[in-house]
Amino acid sequence: MTREDLITKTAELEATLKANEAAQTQLTKELNEARKQLEDINKPKLTSQQADLIYEAIEIAAENYDFSDTNQYDFDFGLDYDGRVYIDNMQFNDYSGLAEEIYKKVVLLFNTQNTIEND
Repeated sequence: MTREDLITKTAELEATLKANEAAQTQLTKELNEARKQLEDINKPKLTSQQADLIYEAIEIAAENYDFSDTNQYDFDFGLDYDGRVYIDNMQFNDYSGLAEEIYKKVVLLFNTQNTIEND
């Protein structure tokens, strides 16, 4: 093989590689889109107005929740060099109570029915 043949072959292989990379990028994009569609296929449909109502219900529940109750927190205290006590870490613990308040507000937006399963 001559130098020119090798240069031509190298150029052809680089072009083929670039074409395959472009095809792989396109296939990856299509695969991700198909995965998203598969994930969404069984989700219930939700209008933007319904989504706004759910957001408002969550916002109202969070605004009305009593975050000032110090029994819902764990505190770690520290001591400054000048002898002052400070809160080094504060952790909220009543996630279930907050979630329950949000749940109650969101459920009020729907016509909830109790279904009985027959065996």
